[in-house]
Amino acid sequence: INFGSPLYTSNLKDRSVLLTGAASGIGLACAIKMAEAGAFVTISDVQETAGVAMAQDLSSKGHRVQFVPCDVTSYAAQVAMFQRAIQFGNGQIDVVVPNAGILTERSLFDMVPEEPPNVDSPPPPEPTFSCLTVNLQAVYNTCYLALHYFRLPRTEAHSFKPSIVLISSLAGYIGYPYSTTYSASKFGIRGLFYSIRDRATQSCIRVNLVAPWFVNTAATQQPGFVHDNGAVLDIVGFASVDRVVDAVMRFGGDQALHGRAAGIFPRGDEDVGDDLEGAYGGLVVAK
Repeated sequence: INFGSPLYTSNLKDRSVLLTGAASGIGLACAIKMAEAGAFVTISDVQETAGVAMAQDLSSKGHRVQFVPCDVTSYAAQVAMFQRAIQFGNGQIDVVVPNAGILTERSLFDMVPEEPPNVDSPPPPEPTFSCLTVNLQAVYNTCYLALHYFRLPRTEAHSFKPSIVLISSLAGYIGYPYSTTYSASKFGIRGLFYSIRDRATQSCIRVNLVAPWFVNTAATQQPGFVHDNGAVLDIVGFASVDRVVDAVMRFGGDQALHGRAAGIFPRGDEDVGDDLEGAYGGLVVAK
């Protein structure tokens, strides 16, 4: 990935783009850029008030944007979301960014009851794993539906290669000790990426991955997050939201990019080399 090259967005004009978790944060920043590039943009989120407001604001500026409320943990809701996006995007879907994600459960060590057991103790309560449900299972379903609807008839002589831009995290390379489910979900996104990128080539579909370090959003300003990570962030700082958006835009529109992973570090962005030649990201991340 040549991040020093100009970002050309002309390929995204009149394309049908769907972003989940896009009423705020990284998703919203990407949606705004996609809209400014001339795409038909479907913003989806559970934050209905914020989503409606942002869609109205962008539409008032002449952009083609709609908001579709969707709880991505519901397969039926995702189907309805795709159908709305296709209808809005002139009967097709071109770029899908499964961005919806949460950070909830703590480390398994913290979830284990404080009271040590004895032989007569009742079993501990079943642990929750909502982070895995939203961040991995729902993304799996989004990819499944994208691969299905990408096959809708296309009229162009030289068809645009549809694109899935997966959002993982550097926690998917180095782990995140404060939340077992978050860490597992982001490693899982990489597994999903590996499992579909080769077959995608045969179907003229592009699949790429963005793995940001922490960025400065409302989520990373929460007291619990600051308590866990404040000392590290004081030293290395945040990654740039703009650089995350740049990577998503490149992967969305650049027809030559497929099977690559972009790491967004505080120092800048870099191709992680998430393949055999690059030691599956180990060489770059170790720096």
